[in-house]
Amino acid sequence: MNLIQMVKAYSGMIFGKKDYWHPDMNVNPKQSPFEDEPGRYPLDISSKACFPGSFDARAIPLVSLDGELRYIPVTIAQYALGNYDQFLTTGKSEYREVLIRCADWFVDNLVQHAPKVWGWQHAYDNHIYGLKKPWLSALAQGQALSVLARAYQETQQSDYLEAGHKAMSAFFSPVVDGGLVAKLAGEDFYEEYPSLVPSYVLNGFIFALWGLRDFNLVSASSEARERYQTGLETLRKHLRDYNMGWLTWSRYDLYPFKVANITSIFYHKLHIQQLLALRLLTNDKSFQGFAVAWQKGRHNPLAYLLATGYKVVHKLSVRQQSTYVPSMK
Repeated sequence: MNLIQMVKAYSGMIFGKKDYWHPDMNVNPKQSPFEDEPGRYPLDISSKACFPGSFDARAIPLVSLDGELRYIPVTIAQYALGNYDQFLTTGKSEYREVLIRCADWFVDNLVQHAPKVWGWQHAYDNHIYGLKKPWLSALAQGQALSVLARAYQETQQSDYLEAGHKAMSAFFSPVVDGGLVAKLAGEDFYEEYPSLVPSYVLNGFIFALWGLRDFNLVSASSEARERYQTGLETLRKHLRDYNMGWLTWSRYDLYPFKVANITSIFYHKLHIQQLLALRLLTNDKSFQGFAVAWQKGRHNPLAYLLATGYKVVHKLSVRQQSTYVPSMK
């Protein structure tokens, strides 16, 4: 990525400017630890319902990546989940139809990635974490499970459950075998970017946990429940690893970059909202404790200034490895 592309791609995210990729996603206060079926997504992603980019002939979103239109599983999943939230708000069938259409795409595009490992592949390299195509992502895998769970809940069609059960396989297989499991001090961590040197991206891990929870709710899958509970325990033990000390700011990941990957204001706010949602879903006050501490950093002008400067330095340090995705309103 050249310097001009970097400024276009990241300046808004770093300084808090909103676009389609980086909207405010606040906690859904209607979440409850006592829910027995997936409803609204834990965060309000209804803004994702109106995709401003290109679509294929089946009305599935396509993303321009380094100038080439591609299917990005996370984009498709968030588009579906945003539309489902709109359906629950308005009752309009066109929003429900988007969910079903995207769920069908996930059924049709589930592939065997490695022996006994199924998932949705990314057909491009990720140079920042050293990934060669094709690769899976716990973020994509988890949000696809959330889509499939809601589609099954709406239709009772077994295809959605069957695809979800296959996709679960990646949460049991280590990264070296084509799966998504890395070890963090001996604990299982589900990798958004399954790099050989573990990256431990926080937001993608949490989104993956929600997919496992959703799938368990509709399938009563003991495997999904076990993977969800195991992941929660990892998060409880290691959430402190993402705190940037006296700044009371969060890290994006734990990858050993030359310059630590502190969060932009967008991802810092996202982490806070994810933790507040986890407090509601689990009734565990420890998640709220970190959220409150990071809120203080967010509202501290000096912390914001220092964290933003740190983020700019990090982005400059990985500029040559970055992929260009244009901003969209």
